[in-house]
Amino acid sequence: MNLLTLHRYLRLIPFDVSTEQGRSDERYRLAVLTMAANVLSRGVAMVVMVLTVSLTIPYLGAERFGVWMTIASFVGMLSFLDLGVGNALTNKVSQVAAQNSPDALRRTISGGLGFLFILGCTIGILLFLLTSILPWDKIIKVKDVAVSTEVLNTAAIFSILFGFSLFSNGIQRVFAGLQRAFESHLVSLAGSCFSLLALWIATKQEASIPYLLAATLGVQSLANLGLLIILAKRSLFTLKRIADHTRLEAHHLIHVGGLFFILQIGTMVGWGADSLIIASTLGAAQVAAFAIVQRLFQFVIQPMSIMNAPLWGAYADANSRGEKRFIKKTLISSIYSTGIYSVAAFILILISGEYLVKVWTGNSLILSFYFLAAYGTWSVLEALSNSFAMFMNGCNIVRPQVFGVLSLITLSIPMKILAINYYGLTGMLTGFIMVYCLNIIFWYGFVFRKEIKSKIFKG
Repeated sequence: MNLLTLHRYLRLIPFDVSTEQGRSDERYRLAVLTMAANVLSRGVAMVVMVLTVSLTIPYLGAERFGVWMTIASFVGMLSFLDLGVGNALTNKVSQVAAQNSPDALRRTISGGLGFLFILGCTIGILLFLLTSILPWDKIIKVKDVAVSTEVLNTAAIFSILFGFSLFSNGIQRVFAGLQRAFESHLVSLAGSCFSLLALWIATKQEASIPYLLAATLGVQSLANLGLLIILAKRSLFTLKRIADHTRLEAHHLIHVGGLFFILQIGTMVGWGADSLIIASTLGAAQVAAFAIVQRLFQFVIQPMSIMNAPLWGAYADANSRGEKRFIKKTLISSIYSTGIYSVAAFILILISGEYLVKVWTGNSLILSFYFLAAYGTWSVLEALSNSFAMFMNGCNIVRPQVFGVLSLITLSIPMKILAINYYGLTGMLTGFIMVYCLNIIFWYGFVFRKEIKSKIFKG
């Protein structure tokens, strides 16, 4: 599948899956539907984000609005607390679905979601207890004493909602494993609409921050329960003997999820440390320049991320069935399409980037051509690595990724600190690109080469 043939698969009628070619076409059809639904869902989410500002900031004020946004941002920061179980569940569901055993699939989904419910409740309770002892006055500094109490209440509500969101997001991971993520995206779209309605009602009453958090994160998480109803109606989820099913699935999910968890932590540390390194060496002003360029090059990374994300489930299904021809063809096509688009987008941004940044920031920020070129090069590599990661994840090649990420962190962080002191941002990025490429070649090209090739080639 490539960008030129997408229209062939944009149809509601399934392909005949009695043949290998039919199964291949059906995987592509489901992937295309997921891409389209994802674009719609993200578009509505962006509208909600824009309207959120205009609806609430007039009566909240800058300080209270900042408190809300800061606590809401914890969702992304703490997403690793699902311990990688969500990703493990996606792969397990794909593997069992390929066996064409409804009973086994129902046990896997019911047990997996049962385990995630217990995990979500545990994490929610622990976070709730933690909110009472954390020094919120130091974590989030506010001038108004009355707002301090609101911060504490909002953090307490967040802990409960976040715990529930771990479970509700797990339901979405099930649909990804079933290659029906387009349904979860459509439910998310509906959730965004309901969230906007709840937000509008709350703002009419000039509701406090905890209510606003409930109207956004809470409503979105509740919307995912609609997916649970869909699973139940399709006889893919049951509460009957769920305790037994949960116990049976727990061991596998903890084992495989543990690898994904390490991978998530490693990625967060390796990429999240950049702003801290820049701030501690060059100052906060340079963090602003880095953040602006980072957002600018999202136009290189994000479109292909939307394109490639649905292939995770497709790879997993093909891997479970041993259909390596599909895996090889899809991987080559994915990398080829990603490479062409990302390089073209990189060149376009490189040519116009300095002008765009000047207009965007009102001439308050001027960036060098070499810095843009360095970050643009990394954005192309990141887009390509995301494409390859979908193959690795879908084919359950997680251990090599863990070794790769851990060694990358070990080598790159000291290098970044050294390079930025002598050569600035451009030197830091250039050094990181070199270390990243050598690291990938070593682990994937030599150490785990046979394991990776075994998923693509027969014999």
